[in-house]
Amino acid sequence: MPKAPEPKKMETIEKPIFRTDYEMELVDSDWLKGAVKPKNFIDFIPEQCILCEGCVDICPWYCIHMVSPDAVADSGNVSLANTIGESDILFLIDDNACTRCNLCVERCPTGALVQSQVTGGKKKTSARAMGTVPETQKAS
Repeated sequence: MPKAPEPKKMETIEKPIFRTDYEMELVDSDWLKGAVKPKNFIDFIPEQCILCEGCVDICPWYCIHMVSPDAVADSGNVSLANTIGESDILFLIDDNACTRCNLCVERCPTGALVQSQVTGGKKKTSARAMGTVPETQKAS
């Protein structure tokens, strides 16, 4: 029977040197307002969208989706499904996956996507259905 290899000796790593001379004090609120920039987000203007799906195609993170009403109803979100007509499309951006690279904004031929900033306070967020899809553009 072969002999098991001997375990290697573990290297001893010294702990990092922690600062002890740090003095904690309150940050001036006026300075903080100027130093911290508001978070950007991609805003959608449904009235300008022509359903070209250029934003969906160009997104490197696959975080932009155009969802059919059937998928919304199948998800179990009854209240949202009731607000969407049969010929509507729901436009979604996964905000956690979006890096604000702005490729979708640059690709949009009509300006339906814009980069905006949160200006403060709580913004009421709710899904918005896009306008009615013309019969000539509906998938069969």
